[in-house]
Amino acid sequence: MSATLTVTQVVLPTAPVGSPNPLPAIAAMPQAPYEAATDGLPAEMAANIRYGHVSTIHPYLIQDGYDRDRSPAPMRVAVLENDQVRAEFALDLGGRLVRLLDKTTGRDLVYRNAVLQPANLALRDAWFSGGAEWNIGMRGHWPLTADPLYAAEITGADGEPILRLWEYERVRGLILQIDATLEGAALHVRVRVRNPRDRETGMYWWTNIAVAQTAQSRVFAPAAHAYMTGYDGTLGRVDLNAADPRFPATAPAAADYFFDLAPGLATAEVGDAPATRPWIAAVDGDGSGLAHVSTAPLIGRKLFVWGDTPGGRRWCDWLGGETGAYFEIQAGLAATQYEHLRMPGGATWEWTETFLPLQLSDPRLDGDWDESVAEVGGQVLRAADAIGSAGVARLEAAADIAPDALLSVGSPWGALEHELAARSGSAFAAPAGVRFVRDGEEGAYWAALLDASAARAEAGGTAPDGSGGHGSIVEPDPLEAPASYVTGDEWDHLLAEAPSTWLTHYHRAVAAHARDEHGTAISHYEASLRHRRSPWALRGLGMALRQSDGGTAAQAQGINRLAEARDLAPDLAPLTLELAEALLADGRAEEASTLLTTLPAELRALGRFKVVEIRAALALGDTETAGRILEEQFDVPNLREGELSMSALWHEAFPGRPVPSWYDFEMAPEGAEG
Repeated sequence: MSATLTVTQVVLPTAPVGSPNPLPAIAAMPQAPYEAATDGLPAEMAANIRYGHVSTIHPYLIQDGYDRDRSPAPMRVAVLENDQVRAEFALDLGGRLVRLLDKTTGRDLVYRNAVLQPANLALRDAWFSGGAEWNIGMRGHWPLTADPLYAAEITGADGEPILRLWEYERVRGLILQIDATLEGAALHVRVRVRNPRDRETGMYWWTNIAVAQTAQSRVFAPAAHAYMTGYDGTLGRVDLNAADPRFPATAPAAADYFFDLAPGLATAEVGDAPATRPWIAAVDGDGSGLAHVSTAPLIGRKLFVWGDTPGGRRWCDWLGGETGAYFEIQAGLAATQYEHLRMPGGATWEWTETFLPLQLSDPRLDGDWDESVAEVGGQVLRAADAIGSAGVARLEAAADIAPDALLSVGSPWGALEHELAARSGSAFAAPAGVRFVRDGEEGAYWAALLDASAARAEAGGTAPDGSGGHGSIVEPDPLEAPASYVTGDEWDHLLAEAPSTWLTHYHRAVAAHARDEHGTAISHYEASLRHRRSPWALRGLGMALRQSDGGTAAQAQGINRLAEARDLAPDLAPLTLELAEALLADGRAEEASTLLTTLPAELRALGRFKVVEIRAALALGDTETAGRILEEQFDVPNLREGELSMSALWHEAFPGRPVPSWYDFEMAPEGAEG
């Protein structure tokens, strides 16, 4: 056996992701920095952009419990290695490929971040830069990018090891299986996505590959045109000979180039027939670099650049510190990342991606775009052919082999959803090659509900202990946050059949709230509070009242409920922050300022609370206080991508003074109107 698979640890300066925010994500969906207009786009692309929008990340919890204080900590990685290449996958961080080392040259083929520093770029907030990330389900950095995945070792028919990663994605209801193996200097990754139910769901996939950026970095893809956006919502088709994107370091601002692949440039002879093999490549000044080649279903290719602006440089520093700048080459199922595809019930989609080192015979490539692409493309596909197909065949043959011993355990949701489907008589066809485990605190309450329902069914409507199905279900104290949440009609029916308690009504309220059914949510929140008083139901009721069409009276009542929730859980920072922001939103800046004075010093020192303090001061006309706080040069660890709040506050406090670099996250071109 020429390759090995081991599990080890890599120690990095780390700011831990931390525990999830216990408040369910019903307030607002984290938004991308901009949305795409569909005017003038091809009909299919425009239809895909309009389809499948997600308004909430529920039932996931937000991951915003990190800061910017780093200390050495281990990262658990699965390592595939042979004498030519070493591939490291972070088992507890979405299975990300965090390192791909070309051992023959000592070069890292993907951007290897020297720190682990979460920042607010993912759908659940916490995200980190570097490596190759797998994004499934909906537009954005996927919900499991900072969560453990299941992992196991599979042995191919030829004795070579395969690393299998898998999980269940809860918003779209999809099962993801990723199989990886080595062949010579190449890493092959076979992706299988199953829609286990018999109903259509939205589908999205992009592999995001970070590459270290130098002044000589160049990117090529088999296209003569691209759909380009510059973080302003426009999506225009550009001629790449006129708008040559090959040098990421010289990009004037952050931009996306979605390459419109030309079939002739991405076609090569395979056997006796032509086959479409989309590719993208990133090379440095000496012609060395990384090529990514895939099978045809993965037809999208993209270049992302941060841009040569203070904000773009600030983002690279914010995410990687001294690791340096990077750009991303990406591959997806659609032409752009604004699109979601319709995935039929029961469908399985799969493709293969190959990562391989590239060394161009002539690194100059100073011709026009079309000429250079043709030259690079020929060398990329010849390099891929030289690798051979034994590794791809190995992955195909092993796709349905069931995992035995697990290297890592993920969430219980695949197992619980399977049981729920069986209980309700609906389809849930998981691939043969994955195995889910229902154990763990995260799903314990829901597993008990399912067990109680089964016991009730066996007893003809009453559980053997006479409890009506409640049985051994242990509800937390109302002051203890529920560990998890669910979504979907089947779960709601299960809760409706269970005994009426504060927790069953609360969970039904949250599910309705996430569907924007504010009246139903309010009724269940109030029913929950009649059983037991909890900060969770009070918070939900406050939010639902404020989001309803009840007018100013409902807005005021909502703030009162938020204040009561905060009184029950005064140490929970997110509750206090929501109350303070609600007060500011209603023009009650003086009350928000007074609230801040009651906080412990360590809470008031947090970045988001400093922002509230500045906003309150500015609303009250106290620019001196606002300016003093701003000049303290503080961080807001979970500053959202595209969020320009710090620049806006600075301009308001100091009209005419340029924004200092530590607050400048603007990614638009310098001089552009904000």
